Amino acid sequence: MPTMIKSRAVWGLLGVGLVVGAVVAVRFWPVADAPPQVPPVPAPASPPVAAPLPPAPVPPPPPVALPEETSEAPEAPPPDELAAVDKPLPSLNDSDGFVRGQAAGFNLPSIWTVDGDLVRRFAVLIENAGKGEVPSKRLGLSVLSPAEKFPVRQDGERFFLDPAGYARYDPYLDQLERLAPAALAAFVSLLSPLLNEALGELDYGGDAEDAVLAAIDQALAAPVVEGDIELVRPGLMFQYADPALESLGGLQKQVLRMGPRNAQRLHAYLRRLRPLL
Repeated sequence: MPTMIKSRAVWGLLGVGLVVGAVVAVRFWPVADAPPQVPPVPAPASPPVAAPLPPAPVPPPPPVALPEETSEAPEAPPPDELAAVDKPLPSLNDSDGFVRGQAAGFNLPSIWTVDGDLVRRFAVLIENAGKGEVPSKRLGLSVLSPAEKFPVRQDGERFFLDPAGYARYDPYLDQLERLAPAALAAFVSLLSPLLNEALGELDYGGDAEDAVLAAIDQALAAPVVEGDIELVRPGLMFQYADPALESLGGLQKQVLRMGPRNAQRLHAYLRRLRPLL
């Protein structure tokens, strides 16, 4: 009969990408209207030009109109260069409604934003992830983990991670890949004043950008392991048989538990996201 091991909060392992995808989602601020197009203004016609009189009278040539001059309106800047509507951020204590409003329209499960203090929770997530840790379940983020326990395959007296469990993480990676990296980076920029305040409450020594980049780098440093991953059970809990894997931090172990294909998907996304922050 297969043995089962329990999964921890998957969104902590995904660094900023899946954290933002789970807790909040990105919606751009409305942009200012493009400048109106100015219709071309025709130049007045030139007066008739009289020809010099020859010895014999000749009729004057018909009036010659100069070509019309046009006044071309400046091209509207592309959408990514338009100025955002100036909307002040709410206070940190009153920011939950704002965060939920930003998440509207992205078809995220409502349970992901049902708790309060969303910005503070996000700050704890990225602060923990930057240290290679996954957040405590006391944060109320266990709803972001796959519901099923992770299966372990037993072969005689040996135990291995069961690759059948990797597919549990497919929906999380699917959700992440539906979020454009540029949009995710724009959201982090929008939210950064509130994140800075929340990180300050945690006595974090940097700003939101520092925390996000540290979380991404931790996830990118997780190894991608092909083939069987053996486990041992010296007590009640399973451990990785390979000491190098067992010595990894909690976040990198969680990336490992996603399986090689999903780990590669995560790494590819984060490599696209990182330069945009």
